[in-house]
Amino acid sequence: MRASLLASLVVLLASPSRAAEPDAVPDAAANEPAPAPRWRFKQADKPVKVVVLAGSIGAFPKQPYAKEIARLCKNVEVHNLSKVGEGAWGLKRRFRDMVVENPYLRLKDPAVEHWLVYGGGLNSVGTPHSTNKHMRDLFVMAHDRGFRVVAFTLTPWGDTADKRWRGRKGIEYRRVTQVVVDYTMKRSTPEQALGSYGRKRSGGVTAPWQPNELADVAVDLYDSPLRDRDAAPLDLEVARKQVERDKEWRQAHAKLDEAARVAKLDEDARVAAELPKWFMKKELRSFDHTHPNADGHRIMAAVACPSLPASWGCTCEPFGAAH
Repeated sequence: MRASLLASLVVLLASPSRAAEPDAVPDAAANEPAPAPRWRFKQADKPVKVVVLAGSIGAFPKQPYAKEIARLCKNVEVHNLSKVGEGAWGLKRRFRDMVVENPYLRLKDPAVEHWLVYGGGLNSVGTPHSTNKHMRDLFVMAHDRGFRVVAFTLTPWGDTADKRWRGRKGIEYRRVTQVVVDYTMKRSTPEQALGSYGRKRSGGVTAPWQPNELADVAVDLYDSPLRDRDAAPLDLEVARKQVERDKEWRQAHAKLDEAARVAKLDEDARVAAELPKWFMKKELRSFDHTHPNADGHRIMAAVACPSLPASWGCTCEPFGAAH
């Protein structure tokens, strides 16, 4: 089973434009009722019930961070619903189908805490406002059903060998990733996070966030020990040429006068040269630059551990501690 899942991950990430794709437009088949969920929590001695929901990173087949959380936190029973290839829309639908409509879950039991640990969004990061909109909807849905929410940001990703991360394209991926990270960390306004999607909120984009639209606990994995912040920058002149050769960059700045164009080119070249500092450390990568390996997953749990609620009974370990 592990081999087949890894094979699926390789296929899904093989396309260089995979993470740029917007959430799939639901078709007739996607709107068909999902099979009735039959899973349930089973450990009566664990009063904190946790649903982990993410894409392929959460579905890591060896020792994913979901298992690490269960190992570190004595009061927690974890059920991992992560699924390879799901963007924010798909994960929202999966929570509805597998949790909200699950007759085997006792969501109203006052003796039990229910938490959602959300770690998705990378598969739809190319459309950050849409991604944040679906995340926001999911958080509202979860809160309305009595869940509290722990949200993990996107993890560092990218590599200069991947053409998505060269020149202007790399700058854009850095930007859209940060838009999703900032919403997860509760650092952005509704307008910044949701764009035009925020108009459908009560009060529109100008109204402040309501508590149920945000995570109760936010964990920054993007700017964490997973990140290769000490990486050597790219040669500035190479980065400058990559940006300047980009047809879309030239078109976007065609109306600038020469001085302004050169200033913008210099600015973007500096950003492009620093991109490797936002990639995942190579020693923490699994089969590609997007997926953490087992050590990376241990670090993810270790970073989150101090922020997790006291009721979970967690015993935190140093980053990367072996067991």
